[in-house]
Amino acid sequence: MKGKKAANIAEEIASLIGRGILHPGERLVEAVLIEKFQCSRAMVRDALLMLERDGLVEKIPNIGAAVRNFTKEEIHELYDVIYRLEEMAMEKAASRGTEQDFTTLEEILEEQQVAATANDIHSYYELNEKYHLEIFNIAGNRTLVGIYKSLRMSVRPFRLLVMGQGNNLQSSCLEHRKQVEALRSNNLRDARYAIRQQEIRSLKSLDVLFPE
Repeated sequence: MKGKKAANIAEEIASLIGRGILHPGERLVEAVLIEKFQCSRAMVRDALLMLERDGLVEKIPNIGAAVRNFTKEEIHELYDVIYRLEEMAMEKAASRGTEQDFTTLEEILEEQQVAATANDIHSYYELNEKYHLEIFNIAGNRTLVGIYKSLRMSVRPFRLLVMGQGNNLQSSCLEHRKQVEALRSNNLRDARYAIRQQEIRSLKSLDVLFPE
């Protein structure tokens, strides 16, 4: 893993958190991470600073860096912001989207369906990110895209956890298909409804894992 950048290391640590390999409250020992990623101490520290900025890691006095232990309230607040941003992007994309834009979204949906059928959570996650970013790009508001990107890392562990539960991958596919159909017809009511159904389902799944 030599030559990895701090951002790559931060992404891999975030993936370990999302997959439940690193648990809330667990210490992130620099020496262990240096050995794991075969990199310098400075690189690890930069990666941990990135994760702290993104809200996945916290510095605990006399202990050091640890995986942040989110409360149920914090998760609900984070999802509230994420989904309201998605509603804004959906509204703007509905008025700006072209036939080619909608075709691109449908192509992503086909790939998502393949990943969901195979229960390939990590491939589905990457396609899920691709799908949402495509809608934000269609919306054409760079500030909105920037805010969304700044929050993606914080929500990643929870999205991965939700995707691993029950029939959530297939449910997500269906919700995305309804969103694209609503975009095509410029039906903002149906688009918002599909987004809010996705939000409700996701939070119900997370409430099982984070009851307090």
